[in-house]
Amino acid sequence: MNKRKKENMTVLLLLGLMAIFFMAFMVSETSLFKEEGNIHNFEEAVKRQIDNGTVDVKLDDGRTRPAENEEIRNAMQVEGSAVPHQFLNLTEKADVTAEEVNRLLKGKGILEGRGDIFLEAQKRHGVNVLYLISHAQLETGNGESRLAQGIQLEDAAYYNFFGIGAFDRKAVEEGSAYAARAGWSTPETAILGGAEFISENYLDQGQQTLYAMRWNPSSPGSHLYATDIEWALKIGQILESHYRSLGIEGKDFEKDYYMN
Repeated sequence: MNKRKKENMTVLLLLGLMAIFFMAFMVSETSLFKEEGNIHNFEEAVKRQIDNGTVDVKLDDGRTRPAENEEIRNAMQVEGSAVPHQFLNLTEKADVTAEEVNRLLKGKGILEGRGDIFLEAQKRHGVNVLYLISHAQLETGNGESRLAQGIQLEDAAYYNFFGIGAFDRKAVEEGSAYAARAGWSTPETAILGGAEFISENYLDQGQQTLYAMRWNPSSPGSHLYATDIEWALKIGQILESHYRSLGIEGKDFEKDYYMN
């Protein structure tokens, strides 16, 4: 009888230890999962952005100046943002026609009448067409910038509609050089190539919203699309106006970036 009791106690003890181990394992796994999805709290992300060694800028009356720390913090705010479309998942395709896109592009310089190409870019590369035209509008000054009009380099003119490689101080020189290397010798190739670049280098890397492209919450201060602290806000405002104009709504908005 005593032997049987000892055996039962041993079994119970082993079961208890296994239960404790299982609970500890689940807690550990849950913590790891949370850390993968939300690595930083907001204040830590702001600090990392400020300390990243690059210059965040603000545009005032057409002039560029270094942004103040508090301005950076305000631009990075998620809760209470007045521009919800900076959080729209840009892999969400917009169900619109070429005619509707062309209506939005009317009077937008070299972008006008190219709705079919922007829609083809959405189809090929899985990038929201209304975002693409909004981004192109901002970067090209509604289709009127020098990069949008094409820069002649030896044998051909090259186009850049998304500011790719166009760093602030030498935007035209470096943006056109990038376009030449990429072979964007027509507006069509610039649109399709730009969409491919954004898809492969940002959306496919998990930076699937304007906010994430600008601030990269999983690794603040690195792999950022732009230096203008209001870049995501500006494109988000244009994007929101297009959705409103067409009477449609975005569905997938992502705002869960920080632990607190």
